[in-house]
Amino acid sequence: MKKRILAAVMILTTLLGMFGCTKGMDKTNSIKTITSVETMELTLRGMRGGTVYKFDTQTDPPELCRYREKYSGTEDFLELEKSIPFSHEMMTELMNTCGISRWDGFHGAHPKNVSDGIMFRFEASVNGGHTITKVCFSIPLTPRFPPPNPF
Repeated sequence: MKKRILAAVMILTTLLGMFGCTKGMDKTNSIKTITSVETMELTLRGMRGGTVYKFDTQTDPPELCRYREKYSGTEDFLELEKSIPFSHEMMTELMNTCGISRWDGFHGAHPKNVSDGIMFRFEASVNGGHTITKVCFSIPLTPRFPPPNPF
């Protein structure tokens, strides 16, 4: 159980840390330290679908959930892939460690000459209702093309 929680923290820290740039942010209304986390949602979307991470506070204990975006005809929905218990204290510590408060108001532009990549959107309600949002379009994937098949 502890290994799964540790793995989830490491994966989420990596994902949040990957997108920790601060270029283009409005820092006039940002907060310094996160003291509480009410909601958190991180959406990663590429050419073949998307993954959504949510901090679900409606369960007891709270859970960190990973969903896969699914499409059926004209309807799209989220299918739960995995969830683990994740306390408010753990989420608050994770967000402060990753410097999430610096992300407030960031909106990344689509880089020139990037035809594929990953789009992400992060939104969290913290400190009793302050909303932190960060949007970035088309983070380049490396390698850009798959390596040739050696067979």
